[in-house]
Amino acid sequence: MQEFSSVDKEALKTIEARAIYLLAIREHGSLELAQKLRQKFSYLDLGNLPSLVDFVVLKCQKNNSLSDERYIESYIRNALEKGQGFYKIKQSLQAKTTAEELIVTYLDLGDEQWIEQAQQVLRKKYGADFKSNTPKEQAKKMRFLQARGFSQEQIWKAFK
Repeated sequence: MQEFSSVDKEALKTIEARAIYLLAIREHGSLELAQKLRQKFSYLDLGNLPSLVDFVVLKCQKNNSLSDERYIESYIRNALEKGQGFYKIKQSLQAKTTAEELIVTYLDLGDEQWIEQAQQVLRKKYGADFKSNTPKEQAKKMRFLQARGFSQEQIWKAFK
């Protein structure tokens, strides 16, 4: 174990208690948890706050309170239910966790599933007959899907 002063040990207890509280509410990514802890305890006049936070995050990972894999799996499931596409989900996850390989693995659903996801989003917003008659309507629907995080290729295939 890393050596800390008595002041640091007290701060560690406080930081760890907050981390457990946050993790009890919902899953967090490692970067997201570290950011929340640094922000919450920025008032502490500790020069080594980042190392204390990193220590707590590692401790939470070791005792399995914090799992980037669980977080990624949960986040993707929720994002798919909200109708988000590959790029939007990936960008969000990259800001909240460092597990790039897991992100890529869990998002590797196959192009056909992403196209089906795009079609479901269109059906939900525009009804069963979402294929447009005019180029202007189609452009509007394509921009909508692009904002949801779908690739151009997936968007074009969703309209076929």
